[in-house]
Amino acid sequence: MFAKSILLGLKRKIGEPIMILLTVAIAVATFASALSLRSAIQKTAIASYQALSGSSEWEISAEYSYDAYYLTADGAEYQKLQQAVSPYGELRKGYLFYAALGKEGGEPRFATVYSADYQELSLYNPVHYASGRAPIEQTEVVLSRAFAQKIGVKTGDYLVASRYGSDRESTLRVAGIAKDEGIFSQVNVLFSEVVASRLLFQRDEVRAYNKFFADISEEKIKASGMDKESALQAIRTALPTYKVQSPVKDKNVEITLNYQSILLFVIALIVAALGAVLIYTAVTLVVKNRIATAALFKSVGATSGVLSLYLLAEVLLYGLVGSLLGIAGSFGVSAIFGALTGSVADFSLGAGTVFAGIGFGLGLSLLSGLLPVLRLSCASLYDTLHAHSPVLTVKKMPALLTGAVFVALFLATAFASVSAAFTVGVFASLSLLAFLFAFMPLAIKGVSILLCRLTKDHPRLGKVYLAASGAKCERHTQSGARLLAIAVAAVVSVAVLLGEANTQLSSFERLFRADIMISASADELAAIANDVKNEEGVSGAYLCYIESRCPITGEQGNTVSLIAARSQDFEQTFRAAEYGVDVNAIRGERKIAMGGGLAMKLGLQIGDSVEITLDGKPVLFTLACMMDSPLTVVFTDLSGLGAEIGANTCLVNGGAEVYSRLSQKYSLTGAVYYAEDAFSYVTKLASSYIKVFTLFEFLVLLFAAAGYLNTALAAHRDRKREYALLSASGASKRDLLKIIVAENGIVVLSAFALGALFAVGLLFIVQNMLKSLGLYFTLLG
Repeated sequence: MFAKSILLGLKRKIGEPIMILLTVAIAVATFASALSLRSAIQKTAIASYQALSGSSEWEISAEYSYDAYYLTADGAEYQKLQQAVSPYGELRKGYLFYAALGKEGGEPRFATVYSADYQELSLYNPVHYASGRAPIEQTEVVLSRAFAQKIGVKTGDYLVASRYGSDRESTLRVAGIAKDEGIFSQVNVLFSEVVASRLLFQRDEVRAYNKFFADISEEKIKASGMDKESALQAIRTALPTYKVQSPVKDKNVEITLNYQSILLFVIALIVAALGAVLIYTAVTLVVKNRIATAALFKSVGATSGVLSLYLLAEVLLYGLVGSLLGIAGSFGVSAIFGALTGSVADFSLGAGTVFAGIGFGLGLSLLSGLLPVLRLSCASLYDTLHAHSPVLTVKKMPALLTGAVFVALFLATAFASVSAAFTVGVFASLSLLAFLFAFMPLAIKGVSILLCRLTKDHPRLGKVYLAASGAKCERHTQSGARLLAIAVAAVVSVAVLLGEANTQLSSFERLFRADIMISASADELAAIANDVKNEEGVSGAYLCYIESRCPITGEQGNTVSLIAARSQDFEQTFRAAEYGVDVNAIRGERKIAMGGGLAMKLGLQIGDSVEITLDGKPVLFTLACMMDSPLTVVFTDLSGLGAEIGANTCLVNGGAEVYSRLSQKYSLTGAVYYAEDAFSYVTKLASSYIKVFTLFEFLVLLFAAAGYLNTALAAHRDRKREYALLSASGASKRDLLKIIVAENGIVVLSAFALGALFAVGLLFIVQNMLKSLGLYFTLLG
């Protein structure tokens, strides 16, 4: 009987329940998608930094080059590495290089290749094939799914492979197609060691390596009487010309993706806040339509608790159905996300995400509908039959209280320390929402009263007077204004955050995706740079000093990447001015530009001295300007480093064919990063979920407009008698339409103005919250 009563209520008035269902659905879809996207980032991106290293804790690389070193298993240098590591664990080795692969008689394509000993291949996360597991034999190769699709091959096909810059070729059989995860997030092709040796040197017995990983043994470390830090120091002492460090390739990648993940939840929370107001508005209309039912229940002895249970059960029913629709929508988002990223990310909804999304939707519905339900169920029988329902009452005291709390917390956010800014910002954001919620009806009432006073003595403005009078008294209109104002604040804030995400992503691409990085001696680099400029397909070549993992003052155990180039290169190539670098400020002397988040974390200000260790030597710099970037990157002028630290890299703008010609001409080695490189999945993943959340932005705007339209129609229904009196007094339909348009115009313009103003406050709070997370951005331009 109870359920039948709920369904009968739903049957009588379908518009508001549909609004609740759709609002809960979009809020749940946003929340569940944020959870799933973060999971995809963790699995696909951050975890794949260690794809080459497997479970190894330390990576060993040559000190003064990128991959320009080749050690054979029987060489003295390799034995030196093995002896240094063997007391504490096992040394694992592999080879990373670049090759051209294609069908027999077809066009070869550039590929990043990794090879290792057959027994060690199982360590790489492990290798998963789309068509099952298969061993990699001496003449077989495994391709990533994306690369296989690019060259149009399948399992069992034969390929011709050659190393870039060489005419050596080998015919190989495709043993399997692997998912683009783990090691295949960084490389296109996996060879066995035998295949690589044959391709590189035409002899099976040659074993060359340029990647080394130390698998630490707890038993060996305990037997040596050391701890991990002591063992690490002992290996570093034994290998003074090698770097021994964590295998995570670049801390900046992780920082960028973590920042994007934080934005996801900030955006999801803003959407949820707007959803709560939408649901509240719709539930208010639903409850208002149940006034006669409530009066009937009370007349036959129903208590406030029973009535509350009846109404809340109806709201929870809408919430449950809306949550299920939202979860279904999340699966649709996964399909869109998959289409945008191809096979870059494994985007899926787990059982935990599904239950969390449903719980989120039910909780949002319950909290949003609680206040109007309690207002009606606790009202007296007389009040439920009164012309002005207690559900739509507007009071000044809540606005005054929430306003005072908001002002106090807003000032606290502005003056709070970096460490406390996040906690204070959370409460300030909630108080802002509460204040706007309570204040907006009063603001519309105040604007309407002002317009009434300005137009009452002007007959020509009579329609404006009538419109303002209606807006002053109509509770539904004021409720719609509150909804619009919060929607504007939310949409503007989310748009700014998405725009900032795009800006940071583009700066990441410009900084870390130089086409060709050539490592050579300082004497050779200048001549190489001059020669390279004449190569066909090269749009620029310049010298710089690039060093990653440089220890910095105050950052115990953490490092920065230092990029030193000429001033014109910062302007023309890095476009550093786009994210806040004052090139003139760092010109000439040892002055640096640093990410603002890192500077704040270290407690540094403009003009402070900073010590950075370069090539094992501490170098003192002056902080000249801060960048609007979360990346742990430091810029400085190459000429300011002095004679003791010269250029170590020649950066060339060109594609794979350019690299091939240069490697033939100069016998160069280096790292190639271009549109199909190992880092492309990072930018592709991030740009894809920016697009997905832009879609949510449009949906939020659409539902906010639909919610306001719903309140406007409710207001129109409540004022039919008033419109009938105006018609009887001689007003035409056109006059009535003008009055209605003017009334809604007053509400919409006021809501947009106040919503935009509050968006500025919200962005200021979010900006300070991000600073406490070490992320410095200028959201208010």
